[in-house]
Amino acid sequence: MTHSDTLHLKEIRESPRRPGRFLLSLSDGRQLVVALTVLADTGATRPGIALSDGMLSRLLHEHVITDLADRALDALARGRRTRRELELRLRKREATAAQIAEALDRLEQAGILSDDLVAQAEAASRLRRGEAPARVRQQLRRKGVAGSIVSDAVAEAIKDDGFDEVAACRAVAEKRGRTLRTDEPAAAQRKLLGFLLRRGYSGGIARQVVREVLGTPRDE
Repeated sequence: MTHSDTLHLKEIRESPRRPGRFLLSLSDGRQLVVALTVLADTGATRPGIALSDGMLSRLLHEHVITDLADRALDALARGRRTRRELELRLRKREATAAQIAEALDRLEQAGILSDDLVAQAEAASRLRRGEAPARVRQQLRRKGVAGSIVSDAVAEAIKDDGFDEVAACRAVAEKRGRTLRTDEPAAAQRKLLGFLLRRGYSGGIARQVVREVLGTPRDE
């Protein structure tokens, strides 16, 4: 590379949208976004400085990782997300699996991303909404949470809330049953049973509660 071809750092300014992020303008027109620590680590600390191949390579890499991490942060700001959910979102970007993993690793190391915390919050919330533990476990596994984390989170939520599966099923059934009073008894029973099964309650518990709420004879 000749002197005239040497890349220079043309401008540095803090991002107006993201504190701690800096916008770098290169002499070839490229725009990069990196964290403050990267500027110090690479030595790219002032306009006009020449960028070596090593500096440029590091800045380009950090630009990609920073963009991925920021997009993950935006998703987390809108609601709870597991690592797997964020990974699937970031796959839509032009990035490698290794780059996505690095970005998410940084969020985990910073305590911003945690499947344990997501599982704990989801388990407690779903149980309070009347879902059975079996369904809660299923939904958390679908979100990509490891089995051991799922088991611990659901067990902790059951213990903390004093969750009683039969009582929870009955409460859900009574609420749902009020909307079925005008249906034929047999149809109402089928609908309520199906509803409870979809909520994750076992057939035995669901049938018991249907009998209690709608008066289904035991021998039916």
